[in-house]
Amino acid sequence: MQKTAEEYQKDLLWQTALETFYRVAYAESLMTSVLQIWRPVDGFIKTIVTITTIGSVMIGWMLWGTPTGKLTWLIIAGCAAFLALLHIILKISDRIADLSHNAQYFKSLRLNLERFIYDMEVNPDFPLEPFKTTFEQYREWLLVGSQMLKEDFLLTRNRRQKVQEKLNQQMGDMIV
Repeated sequence: MQKTAEEYQKDLLWQTALETFYRVAYAESLMTSVLQIWRPVDGFIKTIVTITTIGSVMIGWMLWGTPTGKLTWLIIAGCAAFLALLHIILKISDRIADLSHNAQYFKSLRLNLERFIYDMEVNPDFPLEPFKTTFEQYREWLLVGSQMLKEDFLLTRNRRQKVQEKLNQQMGDMIV
């Protein structure tokens, strides 16, 4: 039995929707993966700089009176200053803000696509044209989201591969 043109288009919509879902889930997973590294680094640097700044006068006076204290405090203060500069140079706060926004954007798109795929699944006789229109909107959102992504040196080939392997494992038989 040969497929009708509408059946063929529905099959194509299914396949493309699943591929798009995978791309969106992958982008979301990448952003989340990098955020899991940057957030603790950000917290650590901010904590060290804050403690050093607050305690600099009191601890500095106590340590400054001893020969080893001067060297110790110089090392502590120098490390804190270096970390503060590194934080600024790497724009860690900006990176976290961008990555958080992008992860949220892709999460929202992924959830919309999940609902869309579910709607096709529970109603195999879904009306093609409205579904195509909705899907085209999701593809447009994917394009916009992809253009928002910035390169990050933590997005190594190895990290990308691990994220992809984990996603493949999570998605199982959904992968086209």
